[in-house]
Amino acid sequence: MSRPADRAAPAFYEEAYARASSSVARIRDGLPSFPMPELRVQRVGQLDANLLDQELADLLAQPVTAALRRASPSLERRYAAEIRMMLRLILYKFSIYDRRASYGAMLQNLRYRNEWAAPTTRDAPLSRMQLALYPLCSIIAPYSLAKAHAYMSAHQYDQAPRESAAFVAYALWRHGQRLWNLASLVNFGLFLWNGKYRTITDRLLGMRLVYANRALHRHVSFEFLNRQLVWNALTEFLLFLLPLVRPQRVLRRIAQLPSHPAVLGIVYDVLPRSVSRRMGLQVDESDGQVRMARWIKSQRLGRYWYLPDECCPLCFERLEREAGVYTDTPPSPPPLRRAAIPEDGRSMRLPSETQDLAAPQPRRRLDHRAESGSDDKAAHRAERLAARRAARHGVTAAPGAKRPTLHDTSPMGIKYMDALIVTPYRTLPCATHDHACQYCYVCIAETLRDDNVQLDLQQVGGWPCLRCGEYVWGAERVPV
Repeated sequence: MSRPADRAAPAFYEEAYARASSSVARIRDGLPSFPMPELRVQRVGQLDANLLDQELADLLAQPVTAALRRASPSLERRYAAEIRMMLRLILYKFSIYDRRASYGAMLQNLRYRNEWAAPTTRDAPLSRMQLALYPLCSIIAPYSLAKAHAYMSAHQYDQAPRESAAFVAYALWRHGQRLWNLASLVNFGLFLWNGKYRTITDRLLGMRLVYANRALHRHVSFEFLNRQLVWNALTEFLLFLLPLVRPQRVLRRIAQLPSHPAVLGIVYDVLPRSVSRRMGLQVDESDGQVRMARWIKSQRLGRYWYLPDECCPLCFERLEREAGVYTDTPPSPPPLRRAAIPEDGRSMRLPSETQDLAAPQPRRRLDHRAESGSDDKAAHRAERLAARRAARHGVTAAPGAKRPTLHDTSPMGIKYMDALIVTPYRTLPCATHDHACQYCYVCIAETLRDDNVQLDLQQVGGWPCLRCGEYVWGAERVPV
């Protein structure tokens, strides 16, 4: 028998709805009494807010201290702590007192909430007592303790007798400082655990940082973070690379790029004279063009051509620098005559460091005349060659004047005896040209191993000798 058409079948959920309707109504009526979910505020945002507040205080203190330093340096040193305290009080007035949040907390979407208020009150504002005690505990109290510690240190309270009141006060201050550090450590551990109170002052006064706008999500700009990481890696690489860079060598490399005299003249006119001199730029007296100093053909001898043969020119140059009589004007380069460099590579040739310097060295042949000549004849020949070279280059002596000896004194008041050669070495190729150019082993070794001298060897053939002006590329022991 079929069911009548006017009688509809009940829905499949009506029976379940009828059973649960009483429970749903009871839950709806009890929603206002449900406890609120625990508020979780990011700990990193609270710590960043503190760092931003400190940076802001430092930025405001810098111009104030700079202005006071110009007025009176002693005033800035004496009242630095007071200035910083006043700045922090001013910042507190215009931030926490007026807006319930510091400037760093505003940037992190945070503000203070009164935790002492009733639990039903959401985001209760700070009370007057909290606003009055916060600067007293966080600004004035640390300033007073710092001044007290400075006073006790200046009056040596720690050196006072143990029974005196001064030592007792100093001991109490030390114990109080240790207890405060321990309490700060415990509070920071609790802050990392629940994220409620950042400092001891906030915990004591019931001031908690919460979100000012809970609907505002915290977004981190990964583009900014990537840029910061790139710049951080770049700066670290530069800090690693800069100690390896030789500024003088870089300037010389830059100066060699525009080799045309007109371009060098523009650089010489634009740059200061000290920078141009360091780069090696010099005006050629023959045609008035600006060229590198090592490329200018000079008609003069080395800077210390007049020194006795027993003196080391490098030692004498060092004595002039120490005495303050050395001029900044560099000596003119020698004539551009390059000597034959050995085929074993363009590198300065020095004796082995393990060689016994005190051991006698075998006599080497310079030419067939050096074998038959005595020491007196060699000295006389060297003196005649020096005089002939000086006359050829326009260096003349006064009538009746003679070459200074080792026991004489220079016009600048420096004794030639103080620059006596120790372990004599002669330079190459000066020795092959019958020039008595001798130096101390340590002086010539340090000079030839310098990076700038190695660069000169590759470009012009060596380092200009301070006696004869030849381009030096090596040194050897003077035969005994």
